[in-house]
Amino acid sequence: MAAVRTISNESARRLAVSAQLLAGPRPDGVLDTVRRLGRLQLDPTSVVARSHLLVLWSRLGSYDPAELDALLWDRRELFEYRAYIVPTAEYGYYKARMRAWPAGDSARHGQVRRWLEENDALRRSILSQLRRRGPLRLRDVEGSAAVGWRTTGWNDERNTGQMLDFLHAQGKVVVAGRESGHRVWDLADRFLPAAVRDARPVRDPALVWTEQQLLARPAAAPSEVPWQPGDPHPREVLAKLVRRGRAVAVDVEGLRGPRYVHVDHVALLARIEAGEWEPRTTLLSPFDQLIHDRERTEKLFGFRYKLEIYVPKAKREYGYFVLPILHGDRLVGRIDPEYDRAKRKLRVNATYWEPGASREARAAGKRAIGELETFLQAARN
Repeated sequence: MAAVRTISNESARRLAVSAQLLAGPRPDGVLDTVRRLGRLQLDPTSVVARSHLLVLWSRLGSYDPAELDALLWDRRELFEYRAYIVPTAEYGYYKARMRAWPAGDSARHGQVRRWLEENDALRRSILSQLRRRGPLRLRDVEGSAAVGWRTTGWNDERNTGQMLDFLHAQGKVVVAGRESGHRVWDLADRFLPAAVRDARPVRDPALVWTEQQLLARPAAAPSEVPWQPGDPHPREVLAKLVRRGRAVAVDVEGLRGPRYVHVDHVALLARIEAGEWEPRTTLLSPFDQLIHDRERTEKLFGFRYKLEIYVPKAKREYGYFVLPILHGDRLVGRIDPEYDRAKRKLRVNATYWEPGASREARAAGKRAIGELETFLQAARN
C-alpha cells in the first residue's frame, strides 16, 4: 500500500506526544484523561507512587487521587479490567472480549479452558459465596481445586485467586473496591449499573481495539500495534481501517514505512506541521504508554530505555524505577527516584542527562521534579 505522504520525524514525535495528552492544553480531569488515553495500566510497584497515579500526574499536574477512587467505586464511570483501568462507557467492547475469553488456539488458552472445565465446582462455589456473602477479599473466599493450577510462574497452586482472575476475564466478577491495596471482589451483575451490564457487545472488537491503539500511538507501524489473541494480524485490520476512511498511511522520515495515522489525528497533525505546538516538561512512569513500546521509543525518540526492576542491583545501568524526563518532543534524561513515605522525602539518587540536553531542558527537568514533590506532598529541604 503506497503511503499518501511523508511527514518529518519531528512531526511524528510531536503527534505522538500530543496524542498522549503530554502537550497542548491539559485534559479536563481524571475521567477525561482515561477516556482519551483509552486505559491506565496497573502495576503494584510504588517506589515513588503507583504507576497509574504517575501517568495521571504527568498529564494533569497535581490532582486529587480521591477523584479516581470516586470514579471507580462510587460513580462507577471507570472500572478495573485485567490490570487496567478503563472507561465504563466502553463496556460494549470489553463485553465482546469477555464473552470470547479465552479466545485463540495458544497452548496457554487451551490450558485455561481445560482447567476451568476440571474445576467447575470451584467456579460455582466462588460465585455462590459472592452472591451470599460478597463483596469479599481473596482471603475470605473459601474453596479448593480438583486440579491445581500449574505454570512456570509464581501463581502455582494459587487456585482460588486464579479462578477469580479467570472469572474476571470472563466478566462474571469485578473488582468492587480495594482495602489496603488488596482487591475486593463482587459479582459483576450486582456491582455494575444496569445500563452498563446491558450494553450490546461490539460486532468487530478487533477493529475497535486497533482504532484505540492507533489513537494512542499515531504514526505506528503494524508491528507496533499490540495484537490480541484470536484477532487478525494488525496489518489486516489497519488495511480495513484505511479502506473505511478511519486511517491514513504515511511515511516518516528516517523510519521504515508505511505507518498509520488515525483520521481523528489528521487535523492535529496539520496544526503541528503549521507550527502550532504547546510543549510541556514532565516525568514519565516506566509504564507510560508513550514509552511502553521500547523499540518504538528508540526509533522515534532516539532514547534507549529498559525497566531494570528485575535486574540485579549490581548490574543496573540507571536504577530500579527510573523516570524518563520528557521536554517538549524529546526525552532529554532520566532520574532514579525513591519516595520515603515515613519522612515524606523524595530522594533523587541520580540524574542522567542525554547528550545535547540544553541548559533550558535541564532547568525544566528540575522544575518537574519539584512538581512531583508537590503532588506527593513531600517535605521540601
